[in-house]
Amino acid sequence: MKSYKQVITPIESELIIKKSRFITNLIPIENSEQADKELKRICKKYSDATHNCYAYISNIIATEQRFSDDGEPQGTAGIPMLEVIKKREVYLTLVVVTRYFGGIKLGASGLVGAYTDSVVSALQKADIRTFIYSIVENAEISYSIAPKVSQIIIELGGKIISTTYDQNVCINYAVPEENSSVLKDKLIDFCAGKITFEFKYKDFVDYV
Repeated sequence: MKSYKQVITPIESELIIKKSRFITNLIPIENSEQADKELKRICKKYSDATHNCYAYISNIIATEQRFSDDGEPQGTAGIPMLEVIKKREVYLTLVVVTRYFGGIKLGASGLVGAYTDSVVSALQKADIRTFIYSIVENAEISYSIAPKVSQIIIELGGKIISTTYDQNVCINYAVPEENSSVLKDKLIDFCAGKITFEFKYKDFVDYV
């Protein structure tokens, strides 16, 4: 199933690790240009910090990736942060971890753990949605069977987007691409063929 996750609303989280403050910002983005703009804003906000390390994946197929250690020892911040969001398939999200040095050196392994834990902690608090590659269609049926048709769509993993009532009932719905054929066959069978479909488009859909 083709899918990805995204942080929906910005969130800020903080950890204190051996007297150093690690402030994590998770920010939804649409592209690399927006990520860079938001990064500049965070760096300006925390211009007095010791480091502003970041990572992001700016497309839905995870081919556009950027990260920075921002002065931390190479490989101790940006890459560990990127690995966290890659493993969880959290894309189109900028992650910035700001560090205020507390006077105690953590060492390379300690830094990797600190930056990893900071991102994991923030993700646990974030509103994260899953987007699944789906087919969006209209199904037109009679009033008498509309409630059951809606129920079947939902039971097979679909989502009702809208319902229009006219001479017949038109249900606009999304269904994961891999479930679309099974759902259509089920609906045709239930309606004894008295149903018409209109393909609208394919896209990633949030099923919340």
